[in-house]
Amino acid sequence: MRAKLLFAAFLLAVSGLLAGCGRDTVNSPTTTPTSSVDQAEVASVLASEPAVIEDAQFENAEVTALGGATPGSFAAIRPLRFWRNITDVQRRFEFAFADSDSAGRPTTAIVTVHKLLGGEFNILAGTPDTEATPADSTLNVIHKPLADHWVRRILLKRRPSPDGARSMWRIVATSSVKVTSRDAQTRIESLRVQTAGLDTTITDPLQFVFLRRILKFEPETPITLTVTTLKNDDVVVLCRFGNRLRFRNNGDNTYTGVWHLPPPGAGPGPGPVGPPIGHFGVNALSRGTLFDDTAPYDSQAWLLPFLVVPDEIADALP
Repeated sequence: MRAKLLFAAFLLAVSGLLAGCGRDTVNSPTTTPTSSVDQAEVASVLASEPAVIEDAQFENAEVTALGGATPGSFAAIRPLRFWRNITDVQRRFEFAFADSDSAGRPTTAIVTVHKLLGGEFNILAGTPDTEATPADSTLNVIHKPLADHWVRRILLKRRPSPDGARSMWRIVATSSVKVTSRDAQTRIESLRVQTAGLDTTITDPLQFVFLRRILKFEPETPITLTVTTLKNDDVVVLCRFGNRLRFRNNGDNTYTGVWHLPPPGAGPGPGPVGPPIGHFGVNALSRGTLFDDTAPYDSQAWLLPFLVVPDEIADALP
């Protein structure tokens, strides 16, 4: 249900863009006479494919449990759980066109979608000596201002329609999503994804991935994720509905977690109960974000698209 609401919000956002109203804005470096027509057509295609655009993960308020977190000798608080409340979303769309045909119309479009997310980062915490199952009287909720920059790139090509009567825009590739907090010092350097038949490392989440080459997983597959950051004391968690697990700190700036893809039809996600293209990701937070009640919120997340196979959509992707 949450994913459907986000997709509906995206449809409204693009509708507002086409109408020239609302909090969504558009920038385009193209000044050719046909650019406005192509821009409108591209925006319409994006509106019809929200599952390729929205990640449906980062903006939700699902709670991440940190009950086993060890505060350490210099921690000001012992975090038990955290969650985000996003109260303001501002979208901006950048259109860039290229590769004009003989009639002067572009055949390539790159759309960069920016979102500025505002709200609060909330931590349910106790004192450093709080027991694993503390009494409610020892707990308090700490609220930190949140300002995140969400960005994704989409590649489209204009090609003849199947009947040859006209040309039409199609999404052919997408990047992953990168979400970085304001003034963040925390950085994800790489994400390694391993299954029995896959071993790939992502170093640039904004690099295009053609839709046919999106990560594909079989149901009930264990997926090992290894994140490299700039520090050896970050907190890294999985971003996926119902699977907000904390990664193991390996002590060398790497963090490892194993995500078990659920069986078909179990829980939200791609397949019979969710959109064909789903997203999962990793979120790195500075130690101070969670263990210091006065330190600012400092976070970066990468969110990757994926498919569950076998899936009929795989045969229809460009």
